[in-house]
Amino acid sequence: MNQWKFVRNAVGLFGSAVHEGQTKTGTELAPRALREGGLISALYNLGWEINDMGDIQGKNYRLHNVKSQQFRNSQQIGVINGEINKKSFDIAKQNKFMLNIGGDHSVASGSIHGLLQHYGDDLRVVWVDAHADCNYEIGPNRNYHGMPLAHLYGSIVEPIKRLDPKNLIYVAIRDIDPMEREFIRDQKIVYYGMDEIIELGIGQVMNRILKQFEGKPIHVSFDVDSIDPEFAHGTGTLVDGGITYREAHYLLRKLASSKQLVGMDLVEVNPQLETTPEFREEFFGDFQQIGRIQGTQTVALGIELIASALGRTLVL
Repeated sequence: MNQWKFVRNAVGLFGSAVHEGQTKTGTELAPRALREGGLISALYNLGWEINDMGDIQGKNYRLHNVKSQQFRNSQQIGVINGEINKKSFDIAKQNKFMLNIGGDHSVASGSIHGLLQHYGDDLRVVWVDAHADCNYEIGPNRNYHGMPLAHLYGSIVEPIKRLDPKNLIYVAIRDIDPMEREFIRDQKIVYYGMDEIIELGIGQVMNRILKQFEGKPIHVSFDVDSIDPEFAHGTGTLVDGGITYREAHYLLRKLASSKQLVGMDLVEVNPQLETTPEFREEFFGDFQQIGRIQGTQTVALGIELIASALGRTLVL
């Protein structure tokens, strides 16, 4: 494989078996499902060295008789993201590609914070999601999976290392809370929602992103609900009108072709919420470059998406 700019030919992989950032169970099952579906062999076949560091199990950090005031499971999530942060930073300082397989999107707070500690203000983030996840309204019934960016921006609790909003670009957002709209507007955060993607085309969108982030280390935080439910139904917060299977893969292949990627979160895959429990139908050509994969529709798609981010191509 060709040399990447900021990481050597090695992946530090860990699972964030976590559902505590929201109320639906099932996302904690995704790391195991992705591995059993062929993720490790897919990355190996792409030429990467793989250090599988196991899973961070959210259930191991459950706190009893503790009432949260900021958001649901706040103290538990704080401990979990502290562990994720440590793994992310340890991977980055070894110049490995950081791969965090979730888990709900709350786990991105820890992974991005760990990368910020290593790459500093040079780090750029592409946030691919139907939602903006920067809600800063606190309360005991709030779900943190809709708040991780508000935390990283310093709008809830000031983090040790803050993410500057100008260093993030949204892609595919289309279900935004009023306070998030105001925040995006006031902070002048660059976004390519579905209207912009339709108007410009995904090719022009990615060219603009890579021009803006030229020469910088890039982390992609990819929520599968960014994709239209027709292609990815096994997730907890479905929103119609998302990007297509083809657009999702192109986006990640384009980031990979820049050789600037240093990390990826793949989040909100929920095997319990698939419309059909059967394995996805296999098509001729599914396994070129990456070998055999299997799983339900969204699990198999998740493996393919990670492969695209790590160098799988269509031709050369």
